[in-house]
Order: sequence, then C-alpha cells, then structure tokens
Amino acid sequence: MFHTGGGPLSVIVGVLGSVFSLLAAALAFAVVVGVLILLVRFLWFGTRAAQLYLEQNGDSARFSWPVRPVGTPPAAGTDAGPASEGAPPAAPPTVAAPPEETAPPRSPLKPKSAPQEE
Repeated sequence: MFHTGGGPLSVIVGVLGSVFSLLAAALAFAVVVGVLILLVRFLWFGTRAAQLYLEQNGDSARFSWPVRPVGTPPAAGTDAGPASEGAPPAAPPTVAAPPEETAPPRSPLKPKSAPQEE
C-alpha cells in the first residue's frame, strides 16, 4: 500500500545511515564507559593516596563530624548535637586572642627514593 518511491539508491543510503548511526552510538557508549572508569579510578586510588599522605604527614586521615567553622574555638564540655527545645540559648562564642608566639613551620619531608639494586 505505501511505497517509498525510491530505488536501489535509497536502500543503499538507508543501510549506510544505519551503519553510521550504529558506529556513532558505539563511540558514544565507549566514551561514557571510559569516563566512568576514569572517575571510579580517581575516586578509588585518589582517596586512598590522600589518606596515606595525611597519615604520613602527621594529620588524621579520618574525617570526623561535626566540623567547626573556621575561626571558632571549640566549646568546652558541650556536645555538638542540636540544642534541645527547653534548653536556654547558648552564649555567643568569644574570639580567642591570637597566640603570642607560634611554632616554626615544619620542613617538608623528603621523598622516598627507590630501593638501590646491587
């Protein structure tokens, strides 16, 4: 009943269009898989490398909540949880005076060299 009206040229163009479409989809799929692999690799190895760096340089590699805003001193003897309904409001934080003398900065650690082969 319905006829496209084309001849062998329209069949060839249709097949070539299908092949091109298939190749474009395969390329897009390969790019998405490649980006996902790179993201997983970055998250997996980069996080572990950051933890090892922090452990070797004297900082804690564990992240703990709650994080205080920068510049606010820790509240002595209080829990970091939310205030209860009947509790009086907390006093505003006081600004601590800067220390008079600070410790000198640590010298950077030297990188480890590869083991010497004899």
